[in-house]
Amino acid sequence: MPNQKDYAVLLHGLWRTTRTMRRLEKALAKEGYTAINVPYPSYRAPVEELAEKYLSTSLLKNCPDATKKINFVTYSLGGIIVRYFLTHHPLKNVGRVVMIATPNHGSKYADILSKFKIAHLIFGPVLKQLKTAETSLSNTLPEPDYEYGIIAGKYDHKVPLQLALLKNTKKFIITPHAHTFITYANDVINATKKFLKDGNF
Repeated sequence: MPNQKDYAVLLHGLWRTTRTMRRLEKALAKEGYTAINVPYPSYRAPVEELAEKYLSTSLLKNCPDATKKINFVTYSLGGIIVRYFLTHHPLKNVGRVVMIATPNHGSKYADILSKFKIAHLIFGPVLKQLKTAETSLSNTLPEPDYEYGIIAGKYDHKVPLQLALLKNTKKFIITPHAHTFITYANDVINATKKFLKDGNF
């Protein structure tokens, strides 16, 4: 069990709030992590701004001790934000990263919704960044050079396995869940705890 030496930074997904990550937050705090559930307006700004303004500010405020590892637990869009941030701001004390249902190669839902103007008003500038096109932000981020694991949902039609896995992914599991409530599932919470602790699922 970590002795409050490690941070666990949680980021929710598009059109979600910190409540989406609340069960994970409580579970990680119980394990001894300093859990930080980052609030951010997912539909009001592009990934770059969400990373630089909200994630960066939260890390500066809540993770002051450079001797502690900073782990990340992300859901959907949150994983893209963390990947962008760590690409442009490598952390010497980065720990492990868990990506839950993250559209690392975009989402076909974003492809479909992007055809409608009203969808851009509802979901904001990140919508086009989550498309499956090779030129989308999701597909142009480099492979992570830090330790990460991916949790995918067998019944996730928004982010199926082939869109969640990265080219060099070695550690991943498939859970019997759909996209919407995957972060609430006990097996997902337990898998997250195990990966942060052991580096394996």
